[in-house]
Amino acid sequence: MNPKHTWIWIMVAAVLGGVILISEQFRRKPAPGPIAMLPDFKAGIVASVQVRPAGALEIRVERTNAAWQITKPISYPAQDTSVEMLLAALENLKASAQISATEWRRYPNADMEFGFDAPQASIAVHSRDARRQVLLGARTAPGDQVYLQVVGVEGAYVIDAEFLKVIPRKVDDWRDTKLMRSRQLDFDRLLITHGATVIELQRAATNQPWSMIRPVRARADDARLVELLEELQNLRVTEFVSDDPKADLEVLGLQPAELDLSLARGTNVLAALQFGKSPTNHPGQVYARRAGSAAVVTVPKDPLQPWRAPHNDFRDRRLVAISQPVHQIEVRGAEAFTLQRDATNAWRAAGHDFPVDAGLVDEFLSALGALEIVQFIEPVTEPDLPPYGLVPPSRQINLYTALTNAPGATNVAIAELAFGNTNANRIHVRRADENPVYAIGLESFQRLPVAAWQLRERRIWRFSTNDVARLTIRQQGKVRELIRTDTNSWALAPGSQGIINQFAIEETAHRLGELAATLWVDRGSPDLARYGIVTNGYSLEFELKNGEKRALGVGHLSPANYPYAATQLDGQTWVFELPLGLYFLMSSHLTIPSEVP
Repeated sequence: MNPKHTWIWIMVAAVLGGVILISEQFRRKPAPGPIAMLPDFKAGIVASVQVRPAGALEIRVERTNAAWQITKPISYPAQDTSVEMLLAALENLKASAQISATEWRRYPNADMEFGFDAPQASIAVHSRDARRQVLLGARTAPGDQVYLQVVGVEGAYVIDAEFLKVIPRKVDDWRDTKLMRSRQLDFDRLLITHGATVIELQRAATNQPWSMIRPVRARADDARLVELLEELQNLRVTEFVSDDPKADLEVLGLQPAELDLSLARGTNVLAALQFGKSPTNHPGQVYARRAGSAAVVTVPKDPLQPWRAPHNDFRDRRLVAISQPVHQIEVRGAEAFTLQRDATNAWRAAGHDFPVDAGLVDEFLSALGALEIVQFIEPVTEPDLPPYGLVPPSRQINLYTALTNAPGATNVAIAELAFGNTNANRIHVRRADENPVYAIGLESFQRLPVAAWQLRERRIWRFSTNDVARLTIRQQGKVRELIRTDTNSWALAPGSQGIINQFAIEETAHRLGELAATLWVDRGSPDLARYGIVTNGYSLEFELKNGEKRALGVGHLSPANYPYAATQLDGQTWVFELPLGLYFLMSSHLTIPSEVP
């Protein structure tokens, strides 16, 4: 063997042995599992948090009344969720590796090597009994982990770099972007000011409807206010503009504010929000601030536009809101009538012996509740009423509810409405419990019933096809008679001609046996010709096996495109609108073709 080669191999072995020895001495052994760094830390008892991001001002938040408040570098409400996310991350923080105290001492410049001489951030949390602080150093070589040091504990840890995402880099990261906090929503007064307009609204309790007390006392549009307040609650800051207490608020339209919204409980103002002009380069935004705070922000403009409306836009435009059970309806006019609900909840018309249709009464009440005010006329005194046709009124409608828990049942007025004269497509109306005169749409008013007979039960008659002996059809001076011989079996009577569809006739006759009016049109009128119901017109007559007859005359179409029809009830002629589906069956199967002589 060559001695020269031998010495080369000896030197290579010595170098490898040294490398292995050094590697074994300094290699960090992997931990058996995740390491809890703050095992006794509880997020729920933390009273304050300090974060010092690299190159930025210290951020300090304090827990006050179950909410977080920024106290440094400014005073401003904090985002509760963001603070709680950081605390939760600290409570659950686990290390994937640890640099022990022994290993740490082997590095002469450990702080510099692991980035703790200029940390990315310092986090200090204070609870009732302790203060804990951690430092975030440099990222590891791959970049997906970061070194962390618990102040007071020698050594360091390696944690997931995702933790950095919950650390604020500037105070704006933790500022609450809501203008209203949840505890400010328990208010019972609302003051709206824009220009010379001042509107004050109040409610008896949180779940009670709003009413207007300035500039007039009136019912408020509760649904509209609830919607606007929800939008206000959801309004978010677009940009934090300035925290300078000496900022020129007049230039921003905030002194005086173009729009002021004050939320109060009694005399205690919970929140006062001010809104100003739009930034020159952002017309869809407006400057805003909380009164008493130096912070100026921008918020979206559109959700605030409805608050700048005149006071009448905040009034309830329903003429009457029916929120209690109605037990009596009085209508006074050309034909006065009274409807009363009995113990079985059935309606009856006082002084009339026909049955009342509960569905039509419900439609009557729904139509009243849907009457919308299109004009407010005020102030009005008693001498001002005659020009509006309200002395005396042309019609009155009064609604009452029954107080059954009082000694002896008694009726209490829900609404008392007086209707006057018409003006173009409007009619004037006044509530007995309110001062103004209102105008509502004439077309809506004309849909209300003016007589008790319009509320008669719509079922006209009821018989089975098994009860039918004969059906006579008359049309344009022609006559066709059909005899029912059995179930689904019809035949032409002697002298009648044509082709018949027995099954279709059976179905149509069955539907006619359950005849109900769509709408009552007239009662007792001698002039049926105006409805197209004439002697030689189209008519049907059922002759029942007991000898009774049911006759129906059919006319032309109403303005609503329903065919008019007439029959005899209680010795009078009643005109009504016929259901369209039934009319189509009659036209298809119970008519006389023109070719039949």
